[in-house]
Amino acid sequence: MLDDVQDTHDRAWRGTRPLRLGAVSRLTPLVGASALSDPRELYDELEQQWGEIAPVELEPGVPAWLVMGQRRVFDIMRNEHVFATNPQLWNGHARGGLPRTSGLRPAFTSQQRFSANHADGALRQRLREPLDDAFEQLSEPITAAKVRSFCNLLIDRFEDRGRADLMLEYASVIPFLVIADMIGFDPEDGQHLFDLTRRVAGGGADAAPAVHEVDRMLGDLVALRREHPRRDLASSLLAHPGMRDDVEVTHTLLTVAYSGNLTLTAWVAQTLLLTLTDARFSGRLHGGRIDLDSAMDEVLWRSTPTIHSLPRFARQDVVLDDKLVAAGDPLILAIHAANTDPRMDTGDPWDHVGSRAHVSFGTGPHACPAPRTARVIARIAVETILRRLDVVLRIPAADVRWDPTLWIRQPASIPVTFPVPVEKAGPET
Repeated sequence: MLDDVQDTHDRAWRGTRPLRLGAVSRLTPLVGASALSDPRELYDELEQQWGEIAPVELEPGVPAWLVMGQRRVFDIMRNEHVFATNPQLWNGHARGGLPRTSGLRPAFTSQQRFSANHADGALRQRLREPLDDAFEQLSEPITAAKVRSFCNLLIDRFEDRGRADLMLEYASVIPFLVIADMIGFDPEDGQHLFDLTRRVAGGGADAAPAVHEVDRMLGDLVALRREHPRRDLASSLLAHPGMRDDVEVTHTLLTVAYSGNLTLTAWVAQTLLLTLTDARFSGRLHGGRIDLDSAMDEVLWRSTPTIHSLPRFARQDVVLDDKLVAAGDPLILAIHAANTDPRMDTGDPWDHVGSRAHVSFGTGPHACPAPRTARVIARIAVETILRRLDVVLRIPAADVRWDPTLWIRQPASIPVTFPVPVEKAGPET
């Protein structure tokens, strides 16, 4: 029996029987990782204690396995037959589930979600094909032109002040404007959609109601587009034979709205912040010795926007790294830990330049459906602000604070100053 394995947190476990998730007390809270200046320190501590797979706590009373090794993360991502994304498989449902105020409810829902990121096997394949096709039909030149227009509009609003918060006024606004337009919303509804997705990402009591409100908004949009189609994602999905009803279209658009807004915001913000705080990075970028795409990849390697994946759930009992992952146990894939895995580090900092072998976009059947579109949006957002303004961080780099969330790593604020452009400056007196 494994029930006699008690509190093992105070020492590295070196037993001969696999460790069960429920046998460990005093679990390390995972939510703090994204707020650390260097999350790698936490992962190193956990690996020293437990190995590549460690027991952690997502919320009080909600344990999970954290997978940190790059090879192990790749293996789990590629194996949906053993590690599923459907949260209905979570064994916590049988223990009463989550309280109504839990911020984890959207990720651990007991309700069927008809989107590719919450489905596996044949259902996932059927739901994923329309999404892939819809992104293929998007016009890259039109998307790029709209992104540039939105970026310049935002910069126009603050360039004459000589100061701004690039997180609140730029990095977090561009994605919702672009994604909302891409889906089919007007700017006002796009703003509301953005606010709701931020509430979902922040967790807490507001997360579950926000998901329901997003469902309502998207459902109304889908009904409108069925009557009045346009050249947007909602209309493309409705016209695709792989989508069987409006619910499937609504749930698929929810994935785009949530993932697109949050990950793009963090990617743009992280790139801007590194440009302002890392002399090596900034010098290479502005000195012309590295192109912007390679610089953006370095951001994905060093401090990926998606710090942790949404949970996978074991379909059956399986032993991994001397841990018994029971059927229904949640596994959180530490994307940041995998990208910075010291076992995969050759010691040459240039090995990552131009390389896209990171797992920031995922791999296998649940990989990001639109990495090219995401790159176009993020690249234009970064290059536009760098071209138009000579921004300088207003606070020491060590004082930058990070949002404490489970899934996304991004700065809470990027306060900057910059010279007011000559045409915006007032006459000399």
